[in-house]
Parts: sequence; C-alpha cells; structure tokens
Amino acid sequence: IMPPTAALATDLPLFGTAALAAASLSLTAFGLRRRCYAGWAWWLAAMWLTTLGSALAALLPAPWGLCLSAPLLLQWPLLTLLGLRRFQPRRAWPGHAALDVGLLGLACTVALAGGLALGADSIWLLAACGLLVHLYVAVVLFMGHAGHEATPVQGLGATLALVAFAPAMAALAADLLGASPHHASALLLQARSVAAALGGIVLAFVLLTLVCERSERQLRDSRRRLRQLANLDALTQVPNRRHFNELAVQALQQDAPGSAMLLLFDVDHFKQINDHLGHAAGDRALCLVSRSVLEHLRTPDVAGRHGGDEFVLLLRQTSTHDAMGVAARIVAEVQRRAQPLQLPALSLSFGLVQVGAGETVDAALRRADQALYEAKRQGRSRAVAALGDEAQPVFSQSRPLGLLPC
Repeated sequence: IMPPTAALATDLPLFGTAALAAASLSLTAFGLRRRCYAGWAWWLAAMWLTTLGSALAALLPAPWGLCLSAPLLLQWPLLTLLGLRRFQPRRAWPGHAALDVGLLGLACTVALAGGLALGADSIWLLAACGLLVHLYVAVVLFMGHAGHEATPVQGLGATLALVAFAPAMAALAADLLGASPHHASALLLQARSVAAALGGIVLAFVLLTLVCERSERQLRDSRRRLRQLANLDALTQVPNRRHFNELAVQALQQDAPGSAMLLLFDVDHFKQINDHLGHAAGDRALCLVSRSVLEHLRTPDVAGRHGGDEFVLLLRQTSTHDAMGVAARIVAEVQRRAQPLQLPALSLSFGLVQVGAGETVDAALRRADQALYEAKRQGRSRAVAALGDEAQPVFSQSRPLGLLPC
C-alpha cells in the first residue's frame, strides 16, 4: 500500500492539472461571451499550454515528464507579459516585446535541451531557468504598472516572485536529503506543477479583474458621453433648452434672490442667411455665435440654445448695466469673426430681465421674450431691458450693439 505522503505527492500534480483545466475552460467560456481585448489570445495560450505541461508532468514518468513539461511550464509568465503589453500598449512597460520573445525562446530551448541531455541530473538547470523567467516578469510588472489596474497586476507580480522559488527550493531539499536523481526529479516535477497551478489560478483571477474593470470603465465613459449628448445641442455644443432650464434652476436656488440676469437673444435676419447662402452658412453662423458666447462667460454663468437661432444666458450676480456690457462684447466678437468664415455682417438682438425673487425660469423667459420683441421693434441690433411683470412690461433701457448688418 502506498504511504499517505507518497499518495499525496502523486495526487498533487493531478489536482493542479484539474485546477488549471477548470480555470482555462472558464477563461475560454468568458472570452466567447464577451468582447476580447488585445492580448486575450496570449493569455489563453499561456493558460492552456500550462495546463498541458502540468498534465504531462502528472502523467508521464519523471525523466520524460520533466523534459517535456519544462518548456510548457516556463512559458506562461512571458506569454502573460506579452499579452499585457498588447492589452495596455500605451503604458511604458520596461523592456520590449522582442526581449520577452527572445528570453522565452532561450529559456525553453535550454530547458528542453538540458532535460534531454542531462535527464534527471538537470534539476538545477531547470530550477535556474524558472527562477530567471519568473523574476524577470515579476520585476517588469512591479516597475511598469501604476493607476487603476496596478493592484491586480502587482498581485500577479508578487505571485510570480513567490512561485519562482518553488522549484529551486525543491531541488535544494532533494540535494540536502541526498535523494536519488530519480526521486529528485520527481520532487522537482511536483513542485513545478503545484507552482504552475497556483500561478495559473491567480493569473485567471487577475485577467478577469482587468477585463471587467476595463469593461466597467468603458461603460461608465459611454454613459457619460450619452448624458453629454442628451444635454448638449449637437450643432453648437451648448446646453439644450431642457438642460439649460435644469442648470438655471440650480443656479437660482444657490444665489441670492433677484441677483441674476436672464438674456434671450437671436441672430437678426437669420432666415435670409439660410435662404441666400444656404443652411451650411446658417450652421456656421450659429456655431460662431455659440463660440463667442462661451468665450465671454464666467465659469458660473449658464448658456443654452433656446431653439432655432435663439440663445439664452443666465448671468449670475450681475446687474443690468453689466449684462449690457456682456451683450456688447458678444456682438463685437461675433462681428469680428464673421468675415473670415465668409459670412455677412451679423447682428444680434437681446432681451434682458432681472430674475425676480421666487420667479421661475419659464416666467423670466417670457418676460425676456417681450424685451427681445421690443428690441426687434426698435430696429434690431440692440439690447432692451424689461422691468415690471409679464402683463405690464416696462422697457427701461435700450442700447445699440455693434454695427448694423449690411
């Protein structure tokens, strides 16, 4: 009857092979159901080759199992690193992929040739190859990673550093115990199989973590872009009417009552631009206006496209006089930029109101629309401020803006 310790030693490679096969199958199934990122094929190859090497080590007699499994159990750290270089191509990883491939080829050749030539006497050669490969990759992982994905990758590097010494420790134990070459090679084989199984399982968890974190991050970015697209006007890249109302309500709740100015303005004779120069010219004019507006607003102020050629501004902590100055600067900027864009001289008409205490944005917009209508009635290219309520507006100030259009 086989002693319990011998039975355990015999079962360890089989257990490691089963664990590796389960992890490889899980990764393969995971990759079939989801988007495969660059580097995924390298990781799958590393897992399956390691599983094959562990199976050879478990099923073949010690000399042959040692020789044939050695290259397969050596490759997975370097294939993993090659996959990470492709998964994160913009990261400044130490070394180069060509160095990784060269080291992989050299280590596998030395392990295979040494195992075939020396047989059971090659345990120290194989242990040295494994130690070199594992420590090289561990150093690259620790030195080349930072940011969101640093923790799982550095955990993989720590695992590599740990399992790197398992074959060497097994060879040292066999040497100290005076084991025969056959028993020493069997002990080395078991140590390499267990170390590969541990490293492969940790690798599988790290790969799943990296892929899931990237997928989650891309999903968050997509949602943020969708929210941005839903809130911004596609042409002018300023908040649309709905989002402007939301931002204006928030701003009015934070400021002292009656401290904000609301400006509603449009492009004079905008229909003629579309009719005579085409809708592309009209689009250029609207984009020009939006850029000029954004350049002359403070950070807390709010701008939006109200619809068509109408824009709306909420100037916080601003007086009527200062709001008139903002309107004048916007018009001057628009007229300065119009000629290089092959546009006619543009003029804008403004309606201004001070948002009253407790007044809603919609109510202020209706009063600003009355002031804008009055600016049109007075000849356009001017800003008109309105006081009073919507039923009885009082137009207190009127100021011409810029040059009149040709």
